[in-house]
Amino acid sequence: MKKRTLKISLFIVTALLLWGSFILLKPEPKTIDGLMKGYENPGIKIKIRSPFSGSVLVAKNEEIIFKGAYGDKDRETKEPNAINTKYGIGSVTKQFTAMLVMQLVEEGKLKLHDTIGTYLSYLPKEKGDHITIHQLLSHTSGLPHYNGLENIGVSLRDFGKKKYTPKDLCVLIGKTNLIDQPGVRFYYSSLGYDILGAILEKVSGKTFAELLNEKIVLPLKLKNTGFETNEFVSKELAKGYRYREVYGLDWWTSEHGGETREAPFRDQSTAYAAGGMHSTVEDLFIWSQAVKSSKLLSPELTEIMLTPIKQGYSYGWVRNWDDIIEKNINVRLYGHGGALAGNSAFIAIYDDGTTIIYLANRSNLKAEEILHQIHLRANNLKDEYKLKGYPNRSSYDKFTEAGGMNALQDYFNRLSKYSGYTVNPSNSTMRGVMRIHLNAGKIHVADSLKTVFLKTYNPNENTLNDFGYYFLSSDYPKYALEFFKEGISRFPNSPNAWDSLGEAYLTNGNEEKAVTSYAKAVSIAERISHRNLKVYKENLQKAENNLQD
Repeated sequence: MKKRTLKISLFIVTALLLWGSFILLKPEPKTIDGLMKGYENPGIKIKIRSPFSGSVLVAKNEEIIFKGAYGDKDRETKEPNAINTKYGIGSVTKQFTAMLVMQLVEEGKLKLHDTIGTYLSYLPKEKGDHITIHQLLSHTSGLPHYNGLENIGVSLRDFGKKKYTPKDLCVLIGKTNLIDQPGVRFYYSSLGYDILGAILEKVSGKTFAELLNEKIVLPLKLKNTGFETNEFVSKELAKGYRYREVYGLDWWTSEHGGETREAPFRDQSTAYAAGGMHSTVEDLFIWSQAVKSSKLLSPELTEIMLTPIKQGYSYGWVRNWDDIIEKNINVRLYGHGGALAGNSAFIAIYDDGTTIIYLANRSNLKAEEILHQIHLRANNLKDEYKLKGYPNRSSYDKFTEAGGMNALQDYFNRLSKYSGYTVNPSNSTMRGVMRIHLNAGKIHVADSLKTVFLKTYNPNENTLNDFGYYFLSSDYPKYALEFFKEGISRFPNSPNAWDSLGEAYLTNGNEEKAVTSYAKAVSIAERISHRNLKVYKENLQKAENNLQD
């Protein structure tokens, strides 16, 4: 029996290796259509995190050179996606919200440096009297992203199911904790754009949907763009899906090497002016042309709207996304992505005249890879313009041989110069560099990197959790404690942060502190009816049993 199992296992391993070799040896598609068909099936799926399902439009010098649609609009009915399929565009909505604000500025109804309390008097004074419209537009308001709701005891799962009026939503946002003083740093916040939506409604006397139709949709004759009801979204838009890779024996019976599920419902009132719109690739192309030609706004205010403030972000647009620049140091562009549960979107306007737009009913796509590969094919370029000099991080010796910290700093200095703003090493790079220094016994270097990361990266709860578990599973589990402690310090009302700290204490053999942390997680979770309450209680029981033993 054991020999037979071994033979079967060897067969599976051999087959997987052969299949992997086939994928690696398969030549890259030369056309945009070939590329997207490859992204639609397992051949090059791994490169973009999920099989592609959606619509694509590519233009060069204002002329459309490619349109294509892939996958199913509805997996149950097998209705295919088409060029005119409508998708949720997520945070691409922010471009439209920013335009509406600037149009009202042009009409003299708003001022960029007015405080938001001027229009929404019910907001707390520490926000209403200090945060400006300019800061909301540029993500420098100090407001948190959606994770800020969890920190005041609001489950994101419950938040997405509830219906809010714009005022109710702003009152809720008013209760969140600022992550920094207004105007100090860039911190992406959809909640800030929701407040902009409420201000637009207050000043205009119209709903966000009505104002959008009057100021943008009708003037541009957009046929499939707007902000609509839950019923409209469920009936008219492509259904959103989530994809998760599977491994082992499950791989053989899987579709595209993973599991695909319909994304959960989200009430439109919670997506609102930050991410609730829908559109098609053709409508978004018309929109991109209107922005470029200042059709909806004066050239002077268009320039202000597109001028980067911090980290390349202007008003609803990002200048020179560093993940794209890193792949081709010669390109420059304006763009913005969007993501909702089950949807992904991106619009990119390159300085060389290329426009790339894709909308997808799959979440978690790797936008930078899709855009980069399409741009190469649209311009008949070879993939030879990547930023070079990234040091090897597989071991301390190889890292130091490649120039070590000096080489790493030089790489990101050059990337920052090309991008036009400061680009820091990614989270995964910081983790890896800390770890190889720990392995080499260079504790003081790892500690200094950790200090820099915590002070300058302003990590959110998920990032701190990721770092904690990364080190908890390493040869340095005690190092994980610092990240979990930082988690509860920054997010004291998060049951997950306390539960993670409990696990870290338990792993490090401190049962008493583990019980205390787990008990705190359960207490908070009970108060907000958290979906993981049962898990937290089980973890607490396990820790108590260990303590008794």
